Amino acid sequence: MTIVRVAREQDRDRIVELIDTSFFHLDANRWLVPEVGQRSAIMRGYFAIHVAHALSHGASAQVALDDTSSAIVGVALWYASDDPGPADYDRRVASVVGEPRLQRFLEFDELLHHHTPATAHDYLGFLAVAPEYQARGIGGRLLREHHRRLDHQARPAYLVASNQHSARLYARHGYQPLPGARYELRLPAGGSMYRMWRTPPSTN
Repeated sequence: MTIVRVAREQDRDRIVELIDTSFFHLDANRWLVPEVGQRSAIMRGYFAIHVAHALSHGASAQVALDDTSSAIVGVALWYASDDPGPADYDRRVASVVGEPRLQRFLEFDELLHHHTPATAHDYLGFLAVAPEYQARGIGGRLLREHHRRLDHQARPAYLVASNQHSARLYARHGYQPLPGARYELRLPAGGSMYRMWRTPPSTN
């Protein structure tokens, strides 16, 4: 069993570690940092920028805790669609990924946000579950926690699924592909991500 609560500033390092561990083998991460031995150090610096922003300015930041150990085993970070993002972003990213990789990271950000719907919504920036806790419904529970708020506000949600497996999970929670060519996001080094949209039931 797990307990879901609001994420706190003191959770930041554990959240960064969890996202890195959960995302380590994703196609996007393998493209951004092909060098396996350097990937965690670089990606944790990159994730830390986004996690810090979510904790201070995000629409919602929640963690799932193991009810016996109280360890953080899942996290969901949401941003409002009009959020301008972390301040001084390019410089900060360059400082953690290095100039040789900066263009690749900026290209990735552009891929993620190109074709973002203009309709006001909440954007799921990160949903991560510790590998040893996956397939236990933790991701679904984190989604439902925020969906209840969105449905009360009649507010849509948007995300980019990291692969087809994730896209199937999100489909079970009411997400549908963006139409046409906007659905599939093909990564330069292979693999695809998928843009998905959820309309709250009250506005269907």
